[in-house]
Amino acid sequence: MDLFRFRRRGQPLIYGHRGARAHVLENTMPSFERAVSDGADGIELDVRTSSDGAVVVMHDPDLKRVTSGRDTRQCAKLLARELAEVELDEDGRAPLLADVLDWADARDILVNIELKHDTHDRAALAGGTARLLRGRPRVARRVMFSSFEPELLARMRLALPDLPRAFLVHAGQRFAKTPIAPAVARAVSADMLNPERTLCTPERVEGWKRRGLLLNVWTVNHGGEARDLTRLGVDGLITDDPALVREAIQAAPTSRS
Repeated sequence: MDLFRFRRRGQPLIYGHRGARAHVLENTMPSFERAVSDGADGIELDVRTSSDGAVVVMHDPDLKRVTSGRDTRQCAKLLARELAEVELDEDGRAPLLADVLDWADARDILVNIELKHDTHDRAALAGGTARLLRGRPRVARRVMFSSFEPELLARMRLALPDLPRAFLVHAGQRFAKTPIAPAVARAVSADMLNPERTLCTPERVEGWKRRGLLLNVWTVNHGGEARDLTRLGVDGLITDDPALVREAIQAAPTSRS
């Protein structure tokens, strides 16, 4: 867990949200490369399964948005090899999680794997992800799991109990502004709470920290907001633009939390 606590003289860790999607097509190898070159400590990515059970890196359940409407097929209805052949925008390709893990291992970076709550087969997604990490113990110690779905976090707790888990919450959830959110996190033995940025009032952040939860905030794309959250002592900032956030927090006072 210490790898995921704020460092750099009290500055939070920076995670490239789906890579550096402000500049490069999300969830592609060039986007992850750009995030690291722009100063990210780690990357955040989304996973779901293909029809043959491969764990693929893709945010949406279909290909419509990342192909500008040229391909509207559902990822869950395509074989992994078929997904690999799809030309995304910017000449991008959807990578397998296995390939991203091997890439991350070679660079010693952190990886936040979001298991998509709308996956067609939660057991297959959790099981397939766990198998990949068991076969890669060196990179596994630098991985956290996150999800909006408590069931997926519970499955990962059973499969890989030593790896940290984060409960994702957003401002549209009524319970996110109440003590229910950290209670759910603890109920599934989550070590972290990953809240949407608009939820992060000083009072809530203080309360979450009192519960012993590490906090990774998304999606932070403004320098002033990054500095404010740094002063509050959050552990991680998830951003579309790691270079912008890195530059912004260099000037932020060191948190003493």
